Amino acid sequence: MDATPTLVPASLSDFEVLGLLGEGPRARCYLARPPSGSGAPGVDVKVVVKVFAERVSEPAFDRAVRELRAVAAARSPFVAGVFDAVLGENFAYAMEHFPLGSLVSPPSRAEALIALEQAARGAHDLHEAGIVHGGIHPGNVMLVEEPGGPLGGRLAEPDLTRVLTPGAVVPGTGRGGVLEFRDPDLLSGAEPSRRTEVWALGATVHRVLAGVGLYGELPGHPLGAIRELRSAGPQIHPGLAPGDAALVRDCTAEGTARLRTAADVADRLADLRRG
Repeated sequence: MDATPTLVPASLSDFEVLGLLGEGPRARCYLARPPSGSGAPGVDVKVVVKVFAERVSEPAFDRAVRELRAVAAARSPFVAGVFDAVLGENFAYAMEHFPLGSLVSPPSRAEALIALEQAARGAHDLHEAGIVHGGIHPGNVMLVEEPGGPLGGRLAEPDLTRVLTPGAVVPGTGRGGVLEFRDPDLLSGAEPSRRTEVWALGATVHRVLAGVGLYGELPGHPLGAIRELRSAGPQIHPGLAPGDAALVRDCTAEGTARLRTAADVADRLADLRRG
């Protein structure tokens, strides 16, 4: 039997919906045209409106708005713009649209390295502003055509689960596959931090450059994925180039051997690109 088709609304708040871009267990993303005064630049600009599936309270909405305002206030050239947030039947916010897609389908190695480097610099800018992104993975590293140059990268979609549903054991897990980008310390109750984000960047580099995850292919269900994560540690793919493997190893190392900041990760990616 065919699956029931997703109904696409004609509008969301004052946004004119142009089509459905994708959906997951927690949210749907629509391509839309914003109303005037939304803060989105340009006259005929298109944005992505992310609509969360779960109902949220007004206090949760206020927390999410404060988080998005903080992201916007960081003013990083390597972080996707956020323009508006609304609370109707569900919480939704509008962000910059990137028609070239993300590193889920990576371009050439050289361009992938640039995109990864710039996303790491975006993560560092957020950290310097006191913000943890919380959702670094290839699907949130968006590709952008830089003026007169190769493709670049922008870090998009900060994870809002921890403010919409505080107290979640592993915020923003979603599908089981996304867990491969979560520092295992988070499963043991660690707070998201610069350190856990460096781990996520290393896992993202591994997936993009090796084509496989640090745990192979995890089960789609989160509980099965967590069981797999706890029974088998991360393994760097033997086919990864030595410099790439060394970077991943330094991002996911235990204790003080791990790289300290996302800026350190970005600098190492720049060395790989030049080298």
